[in-house]
Amino acid sequence: MDIACAMKTVQAYWDITNPSEEDDFIYTEALSYLIEETKDPKYMCEMGWFYCKKKRFDLEIKYLELAAESGYLPAMEELGYMWYYGQHGEKDYEKAFYYFSKGAQVDSGNGRLWCKYKLADMYRYGCAVKKNEDKYREMIEEAFEEVKNAKYLSEPFPEISLRLAGIRDNEGRQDEAVQLLKKAKRFMAERLSYDLFWGHIEVMGRIVRYLYTLTDYNPERGDYYDLFYLTENPGKYSIKRKGAKIVLDVLEENGEKAIGYQGKWFKSFEDFCMKAEIDGEKFTTIYDEFYNAEVIE
Repeated sequence: MDIACAMKTVQAYWDITNPSEEDDFIYTEALSYLIEETKDPKYMCEMGWFYCKKKRFDLEIKYLELAAESGYLPAMEELGYMWYYGQHGEKDYEKAFYYFSKGAQVDSGNGRLWCKYKLADMYRYGCAVKKNEDKYREMIEEAFEEVKNAKYLSEPFPEISLRLAGIRDNEGRQDEAVQLLKKAKRFMAERLSYDLFWGHIEVMGRIVRYLYTLTDYNPERGDYYDLFYLTENPGKYSIKRKGAKIVLDVLEENGEKAIGYQGKWFKSFEDFCMKAEIDGEKFTTIYDEFYNAEVIE
């Protein structure tokens, strides 16, 4: 095997829709060869992600750590989030702080801002570091200056704007906070139309619910994601598409919520976004076709 052959083998693996154990073996052998011969951390990271899918988290961490120690930003970002949220069942704020700090110091790369705003959160809440609200605000202000003209949906514009809106709100600058939240909502809606990820859905819910604590809701301008706000309370809600009304029933009993749509029930609006379909499409994919979200009763 040589480097060119190994690279070809790795690339060919991703074209296999249902790889066999033999395919996996050949792929990992090729990756191991590339790691040994090139020392390129992108191959270490790729090996880590492969083992993540196989739920071999010990090996995932091993290869991500190798990539991170080689200065590979995506691995630092991945490890930071892994330890911060306890994605494999164990939280470790010390390790999260270590990797977010390393990632935030990288000169360039989209992942740097993802690390930076999470590092700011750790200062805000005192996770593995002494609480420092001034440091939090300073880091978010700096991060926003870098992301305010975001061109790519993978940039953390909504996440940073949400935090800056909170800072502006605390400063008594509610109009600015509202504008930040509205821009964050539009950006996130576009991201969700391409990337339906639970974490992004959760952030969208926070943006919308916060927005309507600062400004009044106008049903005539209500869109799909305003249902995050409306469905907070039991009742019957509707939204229009192509002139037809889509109706949601929201029930609550013993603190448990359920959202009904066409005979199916969802435990939250986040759950509805992830699972519900209309004409074979996820609602999030065609979010811009909906309008006039309102309370029926």
